[in-house]
Amino acid sequence: MKLWEMRYGDEPVSGRMFALRFMKKIHIVIITVILAAAAVCALHLVYRLSQVRMYMTEADVYLEYIPEAGSNELIYFNKYTWEQMSKDSAVIGEILLADPGLDADTVRESFLATLDSDVKVLTLRVQNPDPAMSERIMKASLAGIDAYACSLPEILSTRVIGEPDSAKLVPPDIRVLRAVILGAFFGLFFSVLYVSCSVLSDDRIILPETIEKRYHLPAAGTLTSANLSESLEDLSGDEGFTVASALPEERISAVIDELKKAGAKPESAFLGLSDTESKGLIETIGKCDKPVVYIFSSKEDVRKDERALSLLSKCGKEPMCAVLADSDDGLIRAYYAGKRSRFADDAKNKK
Repeated sequence: MKLWEMRYGDEPVSGRMFALRFMKKIHIVIITVILAAAAVCALHLVYRLSQVRMYMTEADVYLEYIPEAGSNELIYFNKYTWEQMSKDSAVIGEILLADPGLDADTVRESFLATLDSDVKVLTLRVQNPDPAMSERIMKASLAGIDAYACSLPEILSTRVIGEPDSAKLVPPDIRVLRAVILGAFFGLFFSVLYVSCSVLSDDRIILPETIEKRYHLPAAGTLTSANLSESLEDLSGDEGFTVASALPEERISAVIDELKKAGAKPESAFLGLSDTESKGLIETIGKCDKPVVYIFSSKEDVRKDERALSLLSKCGKEPMCAVLADSDDGLIRAYYAGKRSRFADDAKNKK
């Protein structure tokens, strides 16, 4: 088994395995959605509550248009036109004439004339951090709008129909539900993307059959397979075998103990291939006179295994078969549920 003969392309894309592995990480999605919703909501509240507190006064002014206006709707000024005119220097100038002590920039930032419903009812709205200033600008605005409107040829007169009350605090524009939904959406999107990418990019070996498809090695099963000893005897012979793996040496020793408990016949000496460049390793491999059984782990990255398999091949000691350690038996059973194969039978027969 040479490194360049390892066939990832022989592994079919499995929607079932993707779904099962995704569901094992669904807690990441749930936690992320909750945290993102809470974070966005908190930021929204901090932003809204940290804004300057504004005080607002409102008044309604009735506009009496010229009689000919009833036959031509274009004579009416719409909402957009009034809002634009309320910021123009002509309107601001009339307001300042009514109260020369006001600042033009303050008036322009605070005052707005708009149409809320009826085109003949003009709503004057003043918002300012100072409630007294808000009331003062409104008082000047009523006189200023009257003077400005009456100067227009389309308007005959104006009449205040909604006297302004005292300035009231404007409640902050807090939209908790929208913030929660927005945060949850972003949390869901990015967490699903992250989990999907992590599952699709993970090349670890989860199923014993992956060993056969990717590395063209017979798979004897997992350490928890009930008939593991029989499978190893059929694949590697009944005279015993040598274990090889890229796992840490203490983990290999533990695997050998588990194999012995299962009734297999591994040699106590093993080939530790975690460092394929270690001195004397090639000579040690060459002295091995027993069939080699390779141990993969579902918890470890396969790059060390591929270097180890390539080295064994170069030394003429290709493994007779392989065993999967650290397997997720629940995931394996779920994957093979309803399927018919020797791996499905093995998934059912666990210790």
